[in-house]
Amino acid sequence: MVFLALNAVPFAVGVVLSCAAELAKVPVYGRLTLGLGWGILELGVFAGSVWRYENRVMRVCDHLERPLTSGASGASPPDESRAVTR
Repeated sequence: MVFLALNAVPFAVGVVLSCAAELAKVPVYGRLTLGLGWGILELGVFAGSVWRYENRVMRVCDHLERPLTSGASGASPPDESRAVTR
């Protein structure tokens, strides 16, 4: 939910700026305009939130997968008495 809210606001402002061409052309610094600056800011917010989301997912979900793939403590060794031999 935070991911959506964090990216929806810059996206909405970007849509407004794309509809109001005169507002987007306002110079901010040198050749940097308000529309271009906002687009760069929007890209940065999106990339940062994706990076944060990926880190959080790996931290929360990775501990569930580790015992299955590695011999980490807490995982019981396979029961060899049930192995079928021919």
